[in-house]
Amino acid sequence: MNKFIGATVALSALLYASASYAAFEMRIGMVTINDPQFVFAKKYAEELEKRSKGQIKVKVFPAAQLGKIPRQIENLKLGAQGGFMSPPGFFSGINRAFQVLDAPGLFRSFWHAHNTATEKEFRSKYLNLASKAGVVGAAIFNYGATSIASVKPIRNLNDMKGLKIRVLATKMESKLASTLGMTGVPMPFSEVLPALQRRTIDGCRSSMVVMGALKFFSTTKYITQIESGHIPTALWVSKRWMSKLPENLQKLVMDVGRELEPWAANMAWGFNQKAVALWKKNGAEVIKLSAPEQARLTYALAPLGDEFLGKDKTTKDMYALLKKTLAVTSDKQR
Repeated sequence: MNKFIGATVALSALLYASASYAAFEMRIGMVTINDPQFVFAKKYAEELEKRSKGQIKVKVFPAAQLGKIPRQIENLKLGAQGGFMSPPGFFSGINRAFQVLDAPGLFRSFWHAHNTATEKEFRSKYLNLASKAGVVGAAIFNYGATSIASVKPIRNLNDMKGLKIRVLATKMESKLASTLGMTGVPMPFSEVLPALQRRTIDGCRSSMVVMGALKFFSTTKYITQIESGHIPTALWVSKRWMSKLPENLQKLVMDVGRELEPWAANMAWGFNQKAVALWKKNGAEVIKLSAPEQARLTYALAPLGDEFLGKDKTTKDMYALLKKTLAVTSDKQR
């Protein structure tokens, strides 16, 4: 009997110890795959599991396995999903100030854009714009410059006139297209490739990297590096999910994201360099605007931020901070 009691006590102690060390599961989703968002999420998962000594188990779900963008944002708000990788612009329905980094014609280079987004004061305020909705940013980095994948070659600004091009569903994006003589057609990104195949649209303005990963070159045999803007992306974390963690692990979730930002930027930079070769290898022509044409484009688009963000009471403060940060941020690779 004493042996039985002793074994029972030992088993109970073991079960209690196991329960107290039970791992928390963090699911990180995204709608892309084999791109900087996917690679970052896997690196973050590895580091967070190691730093938490296995107390947080991270699973990565690419290619919209957890749903399309609106569904995953809702999951974050409800706490049904721990993390989500996405450009901030998709959160503009929660807070329009997320659009400020989408303002065209403001960044001098890849590194100017990345260093601006990660400057301490700007980063702190920007990544908390959705805090009241239950979402905070743990990391942000520059995904890359914009390009236009098209069914016809775009070698100068005149070639853009009359084209129907996919844009985000914002007034600023529509005005960007019309300023360049194009017609902006808002649509979910998952519908873009079929629309190009049916010739419903003539092109898409996005990252060369993400369009290459999704094999846009099978339909659009031309891509023009217009660099009208740079596309940030971020790791968004559910506050409701994070509230289940002890304070030390909550801090770790945020700290690991911040510490990986320099690594993430260099990784994304490498992806952008390889993207040119990928498009060419698959039979596409990669076109770069001449310096005079690029200057004309930047000059035409730069005022749009002031027009749509600088005068709007919901965005003007964040936009003013962006302009202030732009002026003091370097182009140095970090």
